[in-house]
Amino acid sequence: MKVYVRTPARLHLGLIDLGGELGRVFGGIGVAINRPNVILEAESSQNLEFKGEKSENLRPIVELLLKKYNLKPQVSINVRQTIPEHVGLGSGTQLSLAVAVAVSRLFRLKVSVESLARLTGRGQVSGVGTALFEQGGFVVEAGLKSQGNKPNPRALENFPPVIFHQSFPEDWFFVVAIPRVKKGLSGQEEATAFKHLQPMHREKAALISHLIVMGLLPALKEKDIETFGKSLTEIQSVVGDYFATVQGARFSSSPTGNCIKYMIENGAHGAGQSSWGPTVYGLARGEAEAKKLAVSTRKFLQEKVGGQVFFTAANNKGAYIKTTS
Repeated sequence: MKVYVRTPARLHLGLIDLGGELGRVFGGIGVAINRPNVILEAESSQNLEFKGEKSENLRPIVELLLKKYNLKPQVSINVRQTIPEHVGLGSGTQLSLAVAVAVSRLFRLKVSVESLARLTGRGQVSGVGTALFEQGGFVVEAGLKSQGNKPNPRALENFPPVIFHQSFPEDWFFVVAIPRVKKGLSGQEEATAFKHLQPMHREKAALISHLIVMGLLPALKEKDIETFGKSLTEIQSVVGDYFATVQGARFSSSPTGNCIKYMIENGAHGAGQSSWGPTVYGLARGEAEAKKLAVSTRKFLQEKVGGQVFFTAANNKGAYIKTTS
């Protein structure tokens, strides 16, 4: 038996409430995009084998599954493609879930994606990546029950619930730029950064929530790209200013901030930084508009620090999984 998995990447568009005054903390918004991807194949084998890109990252995930479900170490996994690490595109979650789902299908386990996500340590800050792996599209998740401005320890047994999900308009594209600068925070650095953050003022969380409920969501329903982009840009400003104490400025680096500014001044309907960056994105209507913005942004970036620029549509289906005998 073989299992093939291809995941989307994700843009994390912002956290909602890091104050926890109303009984929940974190929460987030995000969208799945068609590229880049994690692509891997798993098959039955005499031994435990790992091949391909980032194969050294697979063993801890697989061993967790083998121990949890008392499985024999008879699986071979070949990773054909990965998402760049620690740049804000959700590489860790997508690779972990791709591996976990492939192994669970190979051994015919009846285990939910959320259960696999919890087992592999996902969802402790954001459930956006897991929801987008499973559903694609645009999602809002409501974070975890809080104790002060931190998750209630018991809440970690649960998973951030998705409270809104919708397909993204097919003619809205993202121009994605990855400046050649220091990578975003991850692992222990990320945990340390959260510890040094002051609780978010209730007014800031209220503003973000208002921009989501009365800006992003109705604009998405009505396919109003101007209002959606304007609301998204404002959310990014509020969230970015809150994180400035740990990332040094509204955005993770000067080139990152300058690239966002450039895209807005050159036709993007909205723009921002994904997660800790350095990936930034601009929203465009139609392929021609996206291509034009991508070309000019690539030229702008090459004249500054270099990097990668591409455009992509949203992924409205989530991970593609195929099992063959």
